[in-house]
Amino acid sequence: MSNLKTAIIIPVKNFDKSKTRLSPFLSLEQRKVLCNHLVMDLLYKISRLQESEIILITDESINMPKDMKQEPVIIKENGTQGVNSAIALADPYINTNDFDQSIVIPIDIPLLDVTELSKLVHHSKKFKEGICIVPSYRFDGTNVLLRKPHSVIHTSYDNNSFFNHFKNALEKGVDIEIFDSGRMNLDIDNVEDINILLRKYFFIKTLVPNSLEKNLSHHRLDKNGNAIDYLLQLLADYHQNY
Repeated sequence: MSNLKTAIIIPVKNFDKSKTRLSPFLSLEQRKVLCNHLVMDLLYKISRLQESEIILITDESINMPKDMKQEPVIIKENGTQGVNSAIALADPYINTNDFDQSIVIPIDIPLLDVTELSKLVHHSKKFKEGICIVPSYRFDGTNVLLRKPHSVIHTSYDNNSFFNHFKNALEKGVDIEIFDSGRMNLDIDNVEDINILLRKYFFIKTLVPNSLEKNLSHHRLDKNGNAIDYLLQLLADYHQNY
């Protein structure tokens, strides 16, 4: 079967309004720096996905990472309210350029793996109309949403978006595939998410300086992304100060 032309839609809220639930842990400036790292990490990874084109929906000024394999198309949000309205701004470009399908990816999935994403794209070749969903680890949010074709369902990124997208596809009678990915279902939305992320992947059970520094050094060798490096460095600085 021939390759599918895929639009990768990345909605990016203004950094100063993002990740407010992390405010007990991070200052506004730290949250803005974290968001910038998350976007750059994601762009670097997604630019390596074949037969795809990145569409950024944002009013934010984005620093593009070095060594990207492709430059993204940038569509200005112009004050659009809500994620669903922002994603819909990509519709004219997608329709004009004859994409076979689209994937919506938020910026806050630091362990997203292009190999796993490629498997999801490959799996979509098995059906004519349908969706593939990677739920959040709580099974309430939608971390990755593939729609084939792009118009098969409208996005519903409101409360319990996983259920919303599942229900919408069920009502349409199209294929539904759920990918419970160990890496892509972890997002960063609150302090608990950071704890789960670090505990699961870097074995930080007791945050003391020696063990944290050991894990920080190991992670840098692992080269998993600047966003996680930044979080680990913030934790290391916190424990050095207190």
